[in-house]
Amino acid sequence: MIYIQSWGSQKTDETELNIKKYEAAFTDVDECDERSGWSSEYIKGVSQKVISVAYSPSDVALSIDNQQYGIGNLGNYKIPDGKILIDATSLALPELIHLFRMLDKGGKSFDVMYVQPTEYAESEELGLGKVKAFDLSDDGIGIQQVPPFIGYSENTMIFFFLGWEGHRLGALINSEEFDSTNMTCLIGTPPFKLGWENVSLSNNYRQLAQIKSKSRFKFAGANDPVKTYEVIKQIYRSADYEGKSLCLAPFGTKPAAIAAAQFAVNLNNVVMLYDFVKKKNKRSSGTDLLHLWEFEYIEKSDSEYG
Repeated sequence: MIYIQSWGSQKTDETELNIKKYEAAFTDVDECDERSGWSSEYIKGVSQKVISVAYSPSDVALSIDNQQYGIGNLGNYKIPDGKILIDATSLALPELIHLFRMLDKGGKSFDVMYVQPTEYAESEELGLGKVKAFDLSDDGIGIQQVPPFIGYSENTMIFFFLGWEGHRLGALINSEEFDSTNMTCLIGTPPFKLGWENVSLSNNYRQLAQIKSKSRFKFAGANDPVKTYEVIKQIYRSADYEGKSLCLAPFGTKPAAIAAAQFAVNLNNVVMLYDFVKKKNKRSSGTDLLHLWEFEYIEKSDSEYG
């Protein structure tokens, strides 16, 4: 199993970019905004080798440096010796969860980095209340279970991580496969910046109104995977007590998705949902904080919750 041993943060403009710390770094080489460009330059400066990663839902496979590996045979990939870095700034949940699985099975400790943006791209103001909408992604192939974290959709407790795009929650609510009448929602509080939690609520208001009598809310820092992991553990215990399985839908911040991927790898018997949206170019501007989490591999403990 894997756990976060330490966590450091610093302003990007105060970060050393040319000290070789890692043997290899896993990333998405496409640069869609300023922070992904910054993280690309950072990775080139601190790592001996840059390795591109992409998940294909149609092939259920991970492409690593253009070589495809089915998720059942990731053990065939030779993990580089030395220290490993994963760039969560550019990689989405499916890539993160399979890299975590691969490194966990290989008994390998690793670091994860994430760069916060200064601002996100607004699209327009909607309605009489002038709700700000954000143009962050294009629709993907729709909500699906992410193998091998799959299971029966009935008799589940859904834990949905709220982001800034209400249509993503709407897709789950309107799905015929998943029952949203027993749902808990995570709100990133404190947020990256004061007031950003209100954006999550306002952009999901219509969707939440459909389930307001039945939904519950939990809170964890938007950039805090340690606290988020603990909250997931609480929801898992609650679901287990009710004889239900836990279904995670980490559509909020990337640090929260990191916690969801970590929990799924450690526990193995949760259902993971993702909608495979496509990031838009210039979806954010500027670079703010660089977060670096050190993940340590340890032998699986006797605790069922990690």
